[in-house]
Amino acid sequence: MRSIDSKLPPLVLTPLKMAGIRDRRAAFRLLFSALARGAEAGEGAAERYLWRLPGEGEVGEDREAATADLAADPLGLHLVIVQGFGAQCFEPMIRALEDAIPRLARIGVRVSYAPVTAFGSVRQNAGLIARGVRELALAPGERLVLLGYSKGAADALEALVRFPDLAARTAALLSLAGAVNGSPLAELVPDWIEELVALLPGLRCDLGDRQGLEDLRPAARLRAMAGFPLPPPVPLYALVAFAPYEEISGPLQPFWRRLAQIDPRNDGQLLWYDQIPPHSTLLAYLRGDHLAVGMPITERLPALASAFDRNAFPRTLVIETALRLIAMELAARDRRAAGR
Repeated sequence: MRSIDSKLPPLVLTPLKMAGIRDRRAAFRLLFSALARGAEAGEGAAERYLWRLPGEGEVGEDREAATADLAADPLGLHLVIVQGFGAQCFEPMIRALEDAIPRLARIGVRVSYAPVTAFGSVRQNAGLIARGVRELALAPGERLVLLGYSKGAADALEALVRFPDLAARTAALLSLAGAVNGSPLAELVPDWIEELVALLPGLRCDLGDRQGLEDLRPAARLRAMAGFPLPPPVPLYALVAFAPYEEISGPLQPFWRRLAQIDPRNDGQLLWYDQIPPHSTLLAYLRGDHLAVGMPITERLPALASAFDRNAFPRTLVIETALRLIAMELAARDRRAAGR
């Protein structure tokens, strides 16, 4: 039996609208469906890959998404992807969302990767993110969007709070299966996993200050979020992932079972409600496991395809949909600021 954790800040579990979360799931579903019709995902992709949960509303309620011109001008975004815990060890074999880069380039989205460490603390990686973004040369009119995947979301949130110059340069932050409130699994994972990963053949890991696992503990993340400024320094958007056990790849299934003791709505690494930043805009609940929504394992590492047998997921369409909606909102904000 676990003892009472007296270090957690006071918490409350409440419906989205009571927590200041904007809900644009209907708009996301509508635009995702339109994009899927012209791609290999085909008809029915929205029902297969997006959970329809109470409160979403009918798909036609969002006039802006319904009238979106999919052949409009390039989006003019520079997407900086902040990867998750341990991901740096696997470069250049595989990187988060790299399968989406060609499609994003065609719609006017450039992609870069933040130079974070594999196992560094949130604070250390935040500094690296800020430094990396400062060195980026944005094209005229180009807007910077951070994408935090897994622990990368926590790193990016910390960077925006600690470095006002980064926040001033950033148009929005998109969290993808983000470890916003950490994960109960961080209480269970042994510290030696870092050394094990670092010793695997062919891997070159920058271990950083090795405080990353400690920072993923719920108590640490929730204490950090208790001091998060409101309103947020930039607009925040969230894509949340969870799936039933039979749709979780084998290596993640033991972790899913552990988390299911708390809530079966998890992605094999994170609980669903721990993935939404405060005062953010919820875009979608994705029906996929933690790796499926972010890592193209079967495409880049086919030798692992039999193990990660639930990795097929329309990552490119999901990210394109999210960025199109973000671009629409940024354009609308600009029009309001200009008084038009």
